[in-house]
Amino acid sequence: MTTIIAALLSGLLWLGGSGLHPVAALTWLAPIPLILASVRVRPRTALGATVLAWSIGQLGIVGYYRGTLRLPVFVVGGVFVLGLGLAAGTVLLARTLLRHGRVGTAVLTVPSLWVLGEYAASRLLPHGAWWSLAYTQADVRPVIQLTALTGVWGVTYLLLAVPIALAALLAGLRPTRTARLDGPRPALTCLLALLLGVGGWSAWSLSRSPQPAEPLTVGLVALRQSEDGLPIDEPSGRDLLTRYVPRVSDLAARGARIVVLPEKVFAVTDATLPLLVEALQQTAARVVVGVVLRRAGTASNVALVLDPSGTIRTYEKRHLIPGLEDWLTPGGDEVIVDGRFGVAICKDLDYPGLVRRYRAQGVSVLLVPGLDFTSDGWLHSRMALVRGVENGITVVRAAAFGRLTVTDPGGRVVGEATAGDAELLVTAAPTAGFGTVYSRTGDWFPIVSLVLFVISVGAAVGRPNSGPRRHDPSAAVSR
Repeated sequence: MTTIIAALLSGLLWLGGSGLHPVAALTWLAPIPLILASVRVRPRTALGATVLAWSIGQLGIVGYYRGTLRLPVFVVGGVFVLGLGLAAGTVLLARTLLRHGRVGTAVLTVPSLWVLGEYAASRLLPHGAWWSLAYTQADVRPVIQLTALTGVWGVTYLLLAVPIALAALLAGLRPTRTARLDGPRPALTCLLALLLGVGGWSAWSLSRSPQPAEPLTVGLVALRQSEDGLPIDEPSGRDLLTRYVPRVSDLAARGARIVVLPEKVFAVTDATLPLLVEALQQTAARVVVGVVLRRAGTASNVALVLDPSGTIRTYEKRHLIPGLEDWLTPGGDEVIVDGRFGVAICKDLDYPGLVRRYRAQGVSVLLVPGLDFTSDGWLHSRMALVRGVENGITVVRAAAFGRLTVTDPGGRVVGEATAGDAELLVTAAPTAGFGTVYSRTGDWFPIVSLVLFVISVGAAVGRPNSGPRRHDPSAAVSR
C-alpha cells in the first residue's frame, strides 16, 4: 500500500510539474516518493510503481499530441515509452546505488541517464530539443541561468540530482535492514555542493544581464487569422491587411522601430506580393511578417523583412512541423539585418544549434514570427526565452495563437500579451547581447553525462560498499 501511495503521489506531481502549463516546484518533488519507496521493495515492484506514476503524469499531454499536433498513435506511444524508460531507469539505478551505500554516486551520476535520453531524442527525432524537463523552470530565472553554461541539459540534470539527494537524505534518516544507507551526511554534502555551485553561477550570470544602454522600441501585433495564410488578393486577405495596417502604423507612431507580425498571416505569389509590400512599407516602421509564398509549384513558409526604404529580405523557415507542414519546402540560410538582427520562424527556435549559429555571427536580437496552437502558447514562448538565455540574446516573438513576448538575455520577460486581436509595445528592449559558455562550446554537457553514466552503471554492477561505520547511528540497524 505504501508503494501504491508513492506511485500515485509521484504521478500526480509529474502531472502538475510537466506538460503545457507546469508548476515548476512540483517537477523537483515528483521523483522523491518513488525513489523512497524503491529502496524498500523488490526491483519489479519499483518498476511497476514507476509505470503507474509515469502513466498518470502523461495524462495531461496525450490529448495535445493526438488532437493538436496530430501525431500518429505509434509516435505518441514511442514518446511515452521513451519517457517511461528514462523514469524507470532513473528509479532503478538510483535504488541499486543507494542500497549499495553509494549515495554520492547515485546523486551525481544517475541524472546523466535522463540527460542522455533527452539529448538522443533531440538528435534522432524531428523535433529538436522540444522534449526536455528543463522548460518547466523557464520562469525561475536563477535556475534557467544554468542553460548559459550547459544548455537545457544541465537543468535536466539538476532536476533529477536534487530529488535523488533529497530522497537519499530522507531514506538515510530511516534506514532499513535491506538498504546499506550511510545516514544523511553524504546526501546532504552532495545537495549543498549542487546548490552552492549552481547558485554561484546563477548569481554571476544574472549580474551580467545587459542594461538597455541602447534601448530598442519594438511593437508586436497579432490579429485573428487562419493557420495557413489568407490569400492577399482575396476579400478575406485584403480585409485582414486593412486591419493590420493601422495597427502597425499606430505602433510606429508611438516609437516602434520594428514591428513583428505572426507566422503565415498571408498567402502570396510573386504577382500578389507587391500588394502586401506596398501597404506595409507605408507604415514608417521595419515590419517582419510571416507569409506562405507560392512560387513555381512550391510553397515556402517565409518571413519578410520590409524596410520603409523599399528593401525586402526573405527568410525561409528551416525546420517544418512533420505532418502539418509536409506541403512546404524548407529553407537553408540564415538572414541577418544590420549585423545584429536575426530572423527565425516559430519551430526554428526548438533547435539550439540554429540560434548558436546566429550568435556566432554577431546577432544580439532575434525577430520571430510564430504560430503556436493556443494551448501550448506558454510553453513555446518559454522555449524561445530559454534559447535567448543560452546564447545571451533578446528574443522578440509574435505568435498568432499563443503569446506575444519580448525576453532579454537574462531570461526576464520584458513584455507579454496573449494573442487574439492583441498588440504589445516595448520601449526598452535590450539590443546588446553577450557571449555565453554554451554559445561558444555547444553541447559539451551530454559528453560529460556519458562519462557519468558509465561510472553509474559500473558502480551499480560492482560490489556494494561494506556498510556504515561503527559510529554511524544506522549501523546497528544495517547489521
